[in-house]
Amino acid sequence: MPPTATAAAEAALSALPSSTDERHMLMLYVHVPFCHSKCTFCDWVQAIPTKDLLRKPEDSVRRNYIRALCTEIEARGAALSGQPYVVYWGGGTASSLDRDEATQVMSALRSAFDFDGVAEATIECSPDTVDREKLEFFRELGFNRVSSGVQSFSDTRLRALGRRHTADQAGRIVHAAREAGFDEVSIDIMSGFPDQEMDELRDTVEQAVALPLTHLSLYSFRPTPGTFMRKKMQGDDKRAYLRRQQVLFTEARKMIEDAGLTEYASGYFGRVSPFAAMYFQLRADTVGFGSGAISLVDQRFLSHSKGRLHQYIADPLGFDIAVPAGQDRALVSFLQAGLAMFDGILREEWRVSTGTDLDEVLTRPSIAPLAEFLRGRGLVEDERGIRLDRRVAGLTLIELAFEMAMSQPELG
Repeated sequence: MPPTATAAAEAALSALPSSTDERHMLMLYVHVPFCHSKCTFCDWVQAIPTKDLLRKPEDSVRRNYIRALCTEIEARGAALSGQPYVVYWGGGTASSLDRDEATQVMSALRSAFDFDGVAEATIECSPDTVDREKLEFFRELGFNRVSSGVQSFSDTRLRALGRRHTADQAGRIVHAAREAGFDEVSIDIMSGFPDQEMDELRDTVEQAVALPLTHLSLYSFRPTPGTFMRKKMQGDDKRAYLRRQQVLFTEARKMIEDAGLTEYASGYFGRVSPFAAMYFQLRADTVGFGSGAISLVDQRFLSHSKGRLHQYIADPLGFDIAVPAGQDRALVSFLQAGLAMFDGILREEWRVSTGTDLDEVLTRPSIAPLAEFLRGRGLVEDERGIRLDRRVAGLTLIELAFEMAMSQPELG
């Protein structure tokens, strides 16, 4: 990687703000729990009843959801202090919202929060749900960044994944977003499917890096129980499969870097996304709205459990989980996410967000084995925080995600 590219990424990261005990930065996340199809690889949708996942704008349940979402935004916004720095609408499929739905939600956000200091506002867009006109609407609504879950540029693979878009649509969304006035355009691609061959992945990477995008995310398939693709894995091939995943990721990563996109976190290339960096490093409180959204606010972990759409509509201000952020289960997820950043987990940001001491956390009985695993992979621990060497971070996190997923019994 050219030194100038590395320096630019480091400068972008150092310029990001962080919460302090006196001043809280906010990341506003809006969850849209609707899709046009139920993808075979996605672990998020497995808990969602298909009838609820596929609801259309004219459906009364979906209309009630939008009202409940706006109620939560307005009520919680009135009680929160802090400056929003990034806004992110995800899902599900955020771009499945029609103009009226999106306008209602954005109006609620703007009435509840001061948007003057927002540096990045992202909307996730599936290629089959938008055209240039709709992207122009999202730009006018206040978004300055588009992120698209392309996953593959193989039509055969896309059909196997249950995706509705084509490879041609996957490429066109990047050009359409640029034409609609978006300076920041990101796409996601995936590697490591159980039956994926190297030539297929190389072709997807080649087509991705040829597009006028500013950011590219490379995700390795996670064999979570309940996904159709997990069921396709043969029991005696699991270790070989992990090695194959790591080989595929390594090749794709090299190709992306050779194309000139800087890797600033494991699998994240290009211009640094403030949302990704601040989320991974706990630089701000995360305020999540909607069914399936999670929050980390005032050192508390809050969650609306996914798949409970009707319960959320009935009580959008009630949480299924509301516990101190210092509980072990929450901290493990923060550790796994934070180590994706090559700059690692920052001690002071960790303390401000979780209310815990990082060194003490690593000695807890339920977390110490994870700490030893990471030390075996060369974990660096110093006064700034903890981190993995960029040369091994991606492979280590793939192994960790694999082991955690495979330790869970298959559903059904």
